[in-house]
This record gives sequence, C-alpha cells and structure tokens, in this order.
Amino acid sequence: MDAREYLNRKGVGSERDPDRPNTLEEKAWERARGSGHQRPKSGTPHDWEDWERHHDDLAEGAETLEQKIDKEAHRLAQEREAQAAKEPAPGAVEHFTPPPKTTPAASSKTASVSQAEPVTPEPSALKFAYYALAICLPPLAVGLTQGGQKRVIIALVLTLAGWLPSVVYAVWWLQRR
Repeated sequence: MDAREYLNRKGVGSERDPDRPNTLEEKAWERARGSGHQRPKSGTPHDWEDWERHHDDLAEGAETLEQKIDKEAHRLAQEREAQAAKEPAPGAVEHFTPPPKTTPAASSKTASVSQAEPVTPEPSALKFAYYALAICLPPLAVGLTQGGQKRVIIALVLTLAGWLPSVVYAVWWLQRR
C-alpha cells in the first residue's frame, strides 16, 4: 500500500491543495523562498552567518529613525507630578493612628497584671492540632504556642536526648499555658 492509498483509507482528502507544497521539491523551494522572512535555524554549519544576515536585515534603516519624544511635554508632566505630590488631594483619606490610651492603673506594674487583656478561648480544633504537633514535633509545638526561646531549646535538647521526654515536656507545656 502506498502513501496516497493509506491517507485515503484514513479519511484524509486525496485532493491536492494547490496552495500547499506536496512534493519534496516543492517543499524545498517553499522553504528557500520563505527563509528570508524567518529567523535562521541554529545547528547548521554556517548558522552564525545566517544570524548576522538576520540581524543586518532587522537593523536595516535603524540609523534613520528619530526619537519621537516631546521633551517639553515630558518636563511639564514631571513638574505636574511633583506638584501633585506636594499638595494632598482634596477629599483624600489620610492615615489615622489613634492616640495610645494612658491610664494611671496601666503605669504601675501591679495594676497591669490585674488588668490583663481578656483571654479568648482557643478553638478545640486548634488545641487538637497543637497536641498532635506536640507528638510529632515537640519543639515546634512549644514554639508555636509562645513558649519562648528557653522552652523551645529545652524541647529541642529533650528531642535529641529521646523522643518521649520531649513529647511529655511539650504536652506538659500545652496543659500549663
């Protein structure tokens, strides 16, 4: 079975498209005609010559091009931007920082302990996640629950000494806090 017969069986039209080359010679001629309009292929023995020719074609007439920048308009635009930056826009929302609250009770240390911020209870799913993390990676669980640098180092040393002591320490810390 030849190629045309195979293509006919597969449903590919056997009609010759006159716009597209079909034979090897036609394809070679088409490639030769179109090579001036494409980037050269690399890997040929003389690809550097093709690339030089391609760049020369691209740069043809580049020295005759003129800059089309209106320098006066550019300067005026920069002046307007600088002026707009100096003057706040009317009706613009500005940043507001509330003043710090100062109470006589907050100044003394004993009063600050008695007026601690109300602690919001943690969700049970978060507690469960901390306990699971205490079993898997005890130093990380201690660190994420604001154990401090000293407690994290203790948990890390206990983990290096043995896994079980660090788990006990992390669970103890989670229950204590």
